[in-house]
Amino acid sequence: MDYSHLPAVSCVYSEEQLLCSFVNPNKPSLHESEAHFEYEMILVTAGRGTAVIEHQSYPIGRKSLIFISRLERHHFLIQEQPYCRFVASMSSDLILTNIKDIELVSIFLQRPKNFCHVVQLSDSAFLLLHPLFVRMTNEFVRKDAFFTSRSASLVVAILIDLYRTHPEAFPMRSHTGISFAVVETQRYINDHYKEKITLQNIASQVFVSRHSLSLAFKDIVGDSFKDYLIMFRLTEAKKLLVTTDLSVEEISEQVGYINVNNFVRIFKKREFITPLQYRKKFSSSHSKL
Repeated sequence: MDYSHLPAVSCVYSEEQLLCSFVNPNKPSLHESEAHFEYEMILVTAGRGTAVIEHQSYPIGRKSLIFISRLERHHFLIQEQPYCRFVASMSSDLILTNIKDIELVSIFLQRPKNFCHVVQLSDSAFLLLHPLFVRMTNEFVRKDAFFTSRSASLVVAILIDLYRTHPEAFPMRSHTGISFAVVETQRYINDHYKEKITLQNIASQVFVSRHSLSLAFKDIVGDSFKDYLIMFRLTEAKKLLVTTDLSVEEISEQVGYINVNNFVRIFKKREFITPLQYRKKFSSSHSKL
């Protein structure tokens, strides 16, 4: 299949909800360790190598479908060229707004201890999913009317077909009241992270006890509620540090920290550098994209 009309590389930082690309095998690819503010789906169509995601190594090749969450460190070691793949980068808003079924959204939001980032597709699954990636990328290239909505619907179609052919790829394969409450908690954080949030308030809204929600959240998501909320807010802060000229105090307020000193303390504890040092380190790489 001729992919020459498709764009070569997707961006690390973007204000768009969805970025789609086909990485051209005739151009050199960068494989150093990186992390994104977006969620990623990568479908490999040629080549062979190893994907290293959060210190886990996976063999990859034709028909490998890779799922990478926000700010998961990853790099690729390519042993066989050309290494060709489709890349779809999606914002948290797109994921949480357009994917209503919690079984489907679980592949992006939940990282239990046994989570596998790579699905090796069967022949029949690849024949189903490959045309959807082509259509999704074409939508992004042409940018016809409602292309974002159409592309988002194709993301859902990809996940549905993957669930039908490889249900084992999804951390959540059955729908329970507590699992629904966990996903709704993640949706609530996405919508209200700028505000004061407590686990007790969310538990009351999803009609479960605070203790039950706390235990289930840790078990299903892989992080405690407190750590997940901090990570989400700091991820948004990093994006603002790199993509805007807002002051640290303004960014602190925009991500839910009233006290800027508290924000700086938490940021430095987690990242080992201050917000301003982070901006200086990463804003230059953003400007080159």
